[in-house]
Amino acid sequence: MTKKIRLMNEEGTDTLKKEIPATTSSIVNDLTVKQLMKYLEAIDWKLWEMLKLMKAEQDDDMEDEIKIDEDNLPG
Repeated sequence: MTKKIRLMNEEGTDTLKKEIPATTSSIVNDLTVKQLMKYLEAIDWKLWEMLKLMKAEQDDDMEDEIKIDEDNLPG
């Protein structure tokens, strides 16, 4: 069973804080955070789709191997 992993900020990391004037800082930060979250969500969704495709391909390969083995049985 696969699990989704959520990215979270670690406490005590101040690497993203920059000096921005107080009047625009909240607007810029909100816009940046929303854009970043949208981007990360899109990446997460694409990775999830890729995982499903790879699992489906693997299942098809397994079914083909089983079918070949059954064809080689005597009788």
